[in-house]
Amino acid sequence: MTSIYAVLEALLSCEQRCAVATIIHVEGSAYCKEGTIMLFCEDGTKVGMLSAGCLEEEVSIYAAEVMENQTWSIHQFNTRAEDDLSWGMGCNGIIHILVEYIDEEYKVFLQTLYEYLKKGISVRMIKNISLIQTLFISENGDTFGNEEVLFPIHSLHGLHGKWFYQHFTPKPRLCIFGAGEDAKPLVRFAKEVNFFVTVCDWRESLCNAARFPSADVCISGFPKEVVPQLLLRKEDFVVIMTHHFQRDQQLIELLLEQCVRYIGILGPRHRTARLLEGKAIPKNVHSPVGLAIGGKGPTEIAISIIAEIVQELRGK
Repeated sequence: MTSIYAVLEALLSCEQRCAVATIIHVEGSAYCKEGTIMLFCEDGTKVGMLSAGCLEEEVSIYAAEVMENQTWSIHQFNTRAEDDLSWGMGCNGIIHILVEYIDEEYKVFLQTLYEYLKKGISVRMIKNISLIQTLFISENGDTFGNEEVLFPIHSLHGLHGKWFYQHFTPKPRLCIFGAGEDAKPLVRFAKEVNFFVTVCDWRESLCNAARFPSADVCISGFPKEVVPQLLLRKEDFVVIMTHHFQRDQQLIELLLEQCVRYIGILGPRHRTARLLEGKAIPKNVHSPVGLAIGGKGPTEIAISIIAEIVQELRGK
């Protein structure tokens, strides 16, 4: 699924007129959930999805109308029926979509939203559907948007009367220790599922943007130098794959002091037991890292690792 980041980046770089479509309410089930957004540009460029490909062409017509009239509109799509006169999606839901023209003022608001998310700060949005006035509130209490309008401040989600609530969260962070060849597919897959990826290794010749072009950050240094720089949080994910026993031991000692959400260690469980010198393996340590899919080779192992990380991220 296209991330909010991809939509915002395309919107903020767009020099044409554009519109954003947002799923504001779903009755029953649907392919995409409330809060899913999609960008429509005047030249026909589209970024994102609202369904499995069934609604987008119809919504693009409404997007062209709101761009032409510089306004907004709300549309309802019934995906429950499966006859020739229906959408035939079989999703068993009714989808309500808000389509908004993005004027210069709102574009500035979205630029500010993007900057907060890039800094790792989550933001709540409250939108008055009847007036199309919007307020944004960051997790540290900063506000921006149409602040002259009275908004009900609640930690809700979705549509409630004339108010639509949405919570924007920063990208989850994955720190990979080890810049060997087997880290390359893991970095690529992590970026594909919208992680902010940092690669760390003491070998500067391996840990650089030339070898990991899709990584957000590459940090060279030994564990005691690098770990404090990361400012790890309880929501973060870490994978250790240096293939160096002493470095791994140093990393585990440092990381277990950080209380991160997930620590994956490459290699068999008995190696991890040796790394921990016989101590019990903590619940947040996954050893061997990855789902047991019988993966062979760097690519399949990377698939198993990212699958386990996504499983943990979604709470499944």
